[in-house]
Amino acid sequence: MTLKRILLIVLLPVFLVFVVQTANAQSKGQKNKETSAPQSKYLLSILNYNAYCTGNMEPYIEFQFIIDGRTTKYVPDGDLFISEVDVRVDIVKKGENGKDEKVNGLHYILQSPHVRDSVVTEKSYFSDIQNVKVTNGEYFLYFYLKDIHGTTDTIKYIDYLEVHFPEDRVSVSGISLWESMNASGEGGVFFKYGYALTPLFQQYAPEQIYALPFTIEIYNTDKVLGSQKQFIVKAAINEIGRRPNPELTVYKQLATAPVTLFFHKFNIYKLASGNYNLSVFVMDLDSNVVAESTIFFQRSNPSVKFDIANYDNVITKETFVEKYTDIKELQDYVACLYPIADNLEKEFLNQRMKKIPLEQLQRYFYSFWVDRAPNDPEEAWRQYKFKVDYVEKTYGSPVMKGYRTDRGRVYLKYGPPNNITEEPYDPQSYPYEIWHYYEIAGQTNIKFIFYNKDVATNNYELLHSDLLGELHDPAWQMKLVKRLSPNSNPDITQPEEYWGGNANEQYRYNK
Repeated sequence: MTLKRILLIVLLPVFLVFVVQTANAQSKGQKNKETSAPQSKYLLSILNYNAYCTGNMEPYIEFQFIIDGRTTKYVPDGDLFISEVDVRVDIVKKGENGKDEKVNGLHYILQSPHVRDSVVTEKSYFSDIQNVKVTNGEYFLYFYLKDIHGTTDTIKYIDYLEVHFPEDRVSVSGISLWESMNASGEGGVFFKYGYALTPLFQQYAPEQIYALPFTIEIYNTDKVLGSQKQFIVKAAINEIGRRPNPELTVYKQLATAPVTLFFHKFNIYKLASGNYNLSVFVMDLDSNVVAESTIFFQRSNPSVKFDIANYDNVITKETFVEKYTDIKELQDYVACLYPIADNLEKEFLNQRMKKIPLEQLQRYFYSFWVDRAPNDPEEAWRQYKFKVDYVEKTYGSPVMKGYRTDRGRVYLKYGPPNNITEEPYDPQSYPYEIWHYYEIAGQTNIKFIFYNKDVATNNYELLHSDLLGELHDPAWQMKLVKRLSPNSNPDITQPEEYWGGNANEQYRYNK
């Protein structure tokens, strides 16, 4: 994953959670002859990988593996029990002849701590960190994880990573988000930087998390900005599509060095539910940005409520909203903001909008666009209205507005996809479309699959996506073919192969 700023390529971390079903449904209920431990149906593993660099500008990739021991098979090892996962990572790049060439990798057995009981219920996660040296370049990462003693399928995953740490520029690692960062060294999943660290799983901060610690490494400032000089780091949290919150912005002045660790802990107790970016900017003393990195995270905080009174002091006189005097028209305009509204705004749109008088609705509508485009809110609204008209024409119907359809919502929220695969005549499945985005909010290679259960209409529903925060259904393939192959077994997530069916391949490779 990459983020570009001027001539700098910045590397973002990847945090993935895999749940893999047992390969053979007939094995359910069976027990290993060596132990009475129940056979787990799933292997749950969490993978975090990121590119870093040494003080001598030697790049490497750090891989963090976290395995849920409750989903692995424990076998006797003397008087105790142990679980083992086969971990393999192939680091591949395109050779000069255009063929894939493995340049490095990992292959080892990740062992759990010994336990006295084969049935693990508490403190079950076991983990490891491995570093692999690479050179600057573009790589494909092939991951294979297998519970050695269990019956789950091998986890297989492919991703792309660009490593670029130029010797003549300032560069940064990706940002790492942590659920906890304990200086005492107690607790945590990993020990790094002198802290006991627990990753923020799935980049999701629930209500019970009041603080958000993060770390980032900054390289080469002494060579580029001067030895024994100073530079500035700015960190800020902003809701996607909104301006940064001054209360969630921090500046710090640091001394130049080959490698600088920057860490901070934001207080997110009052941060409302929504999708956010945490951004870090490295600047010289003239406030010129020389490097930056951004990471996406989600927040759930239902205790923070929407209050329309917050808009009472907004002045709309001599603004573009002053011309909207038809309350029905303005209600329609406000309603079409739903796909790009934050969670608090959606609460207002769902429950209270029709009870609001015209003047207060004008203030809300104007503030909505000022928050997102303070320099020209009217132009931002005009451009969005153009997209609303497009999805109405393309995806709307007499019974549903275009922006209320799943395809219309995704289009308005994330923009047009880079590729669309349409399959209206699959012999066994419902008609479906696969939308492919190269990047959304720092996540790469994002797919949405929509299907039409009512073939007489144009209303394609969202069936599955791998974007954080969107509908995720591991059994999406079974639902796609349910029209002709009904199956109520929740443990079966993939249909049997049939002639003409290629939804899985199209989803994985976007053919």
